[in-house]
Amino acid sequence: MNKNLTLGLAACALFLLSVFSYRSSQVRAERFERGQKFLSQLNPDNIHLIEVKKGEETVVLKRGEETFAVVGKNGYPAKNEAVNRFINDVLDISLEKQVGSGDSYAEELETKPGSAECVEVTLKNNADKVMVHFSIGKATEDGRGRYLQRFDGEDQTIYLSSKGVFLSATNDQFLDKEILDVAADEVQAVRASDFTIERQETKLSLANPPSGKEVDDTELNNVASALKGLRFEKVYLADDAEVQGLAFANTVTFAMGDDSSYQASVAVKGESTYLKIAATHQNERIGVSMEDSQEQLEEKAEVLERMNEVQAFNQRHGSWVYLLGDFTAKKFTQTKAGLLKDPEKKEKS
Repeated sequence: MNKNLTLGLAACALFLLSVFSYRSSQVRAERFERGQKFLSQLNPDNIHLIEVKKGEETVVLKRGEETFAVVGKNGYPAKNEAVNRFINDVLDISLEKQVGSGDSYAEELETKPGSAECVEVTLKNNADKVMVHFSIGKATEDGRGRYLQRFDGEDQTIYLSSKGVFLSATNDQFLDKEILDVAADEVQAVRASDFTIERQETKLSLANPPSGKEVDDTELNNVASALKGLRFEKVYLADDAEVQGLAFANTVTFAMGDDSSYQASVAVKGESTYLKIAATHQNERIGVSMEDSQEQLEEKAEVLERMNEVQAFNQRHGSWVYLLGDFTAKKFTQTKAGLLKDPEKKEKS
């Protein structure tokens, strides 16, 4: 046989063998394996929009410069932990087995969008292109798995997850409801319309208590701790129809030890208490001199940082009105009479 022909046939055989080996490896790679991740190729850093639909509620989270915003709540900031937990829960979904495909399966297992138990999730990138679109159907009878189906590709096989899948699916679950978290021992004074609380060394005291009454230290400390873990129940834009006409006549000022303070303005309507809050700083600007010592420069840097924090706080909260829970509301509506009690009678010996 011609030597060139022999070499040609050998090369052809090697080429066909390599093609076969490649196709075989691809088939093996696409073969279902128990425990494999449902969305193994998803890069969370590329997610710029999250849409979750369940029943009548739709959640839309949109990435901003620093955090996601809850579009359905007028763009109020989402809690980072809640968004991260949602993304991690999605990435953590692993598969137990393939179930089947087709509309009949989708309707029976409620992976069809619009079904009673269906949670529909869409993730988009910064070009508004769909990265992933899938649904979570009903759970198995023992609750150990849920049925899943993807719609962003040709393969719309229904799978069973390895364990239960529970994703947040309401706007409130994503809201960053914490307004402030300032410990009571950081508050130097509290000034309301009819009372003043002042810190004397480490102890809080009520200014000018009337004779014949005792100060209720528990109530006093409750007021001083009003900014600790301060959270809201609901949030409204300041021009929302539901909060229009509210009279924020009662203002409580919490003075801090760094020349800053928080002003909480409260309005009461029926049994509901609403809050508007702002921060101020005694200094409007900081001057730096070439003659300043290192210690002075460091002190001024701390003041400037605090001034920036005050400005950022007002930018975030200035446009909003917050509905408070009853327990929290009482701290902002307390009166001087509520801080007093009758003296305990001493038993006669």
